Amino acid sequence: MPFERSGRCLDRLLQSLLICLCVPGHLVDAVETVAYEFGKNCTSSPSSDRHYQGIVNENRQLDVTYEGKTVNDYCATISFKGVGDGLSVRDEYKVCVTPVHFNDPSCAVQLNFTENASLDVFKSIDCVNYNVSKFCGGQKNLVFMELKVLNESEVSRANFKLLVTAEKVYTYEDSSVADSVVYYVVGAVIGVIIVVSFFGIRKFLASRRKKRMQMQNQGN
Repeated sequence: MPFERSGRCLDRLLQSLLICLCVPGHLVDAVETVAYEFGKNCTSSPSSDRHYQGIVNENRQLDVTYEGKTVNDYCATISFKGVGDGLSVRDEYKVCVTPVHFNDPSCAVQLNFTENASLDVFKSIDCVNYNVSKFCGGQKNLVFMELKVLNESEVSRANFKLLVTAEKVYTYEDSSVADSVVYYVVGAVIGVIIVVSFFGIRKFLASRRKKRMQMQNQGN
């Protein structure tokens, strides 16, 4: 029957609309963990791999480790910055560091953390101050981690691991994006109303035509 087919089409249209409105909100990106090891990887050399650059956000974090290897001076510092992906590119972050473990029985190394171009150390980790909880840099700031060698003959006994992440502190709200979403929803609702009205009018006209034909047949 035509009206049954029309009803099925309307059902499919409504289902498609619900899918389009609901599915994007459930898409979640997995967090990528990049392993960076002092003495093995280097972000300061001319041939450095961009994969090891210290960019962190909701979808990317770094495991920074040291296993007692010799580290060249130009590879002894790595910088971290919170930078969003895709629609989050204008959002602002702060870089956070969580020490997992720090073992240095001979006090051979020290980790110093500074922000932006400042030389002032705001956090240090060494054989004395190693029981450190999570700490963060300032909003939008670069955080530099420097591996300083204190006793070169004993570095082989030192090892540590830190997790570097980012926390979003500001979400940029683009009015044009918000307006687009509103227009999309309003347009979809209007479209459904038009479709429903169209089929309703067709059904009404067909019903009137049927009644008129029945009256003509009865008159004859």
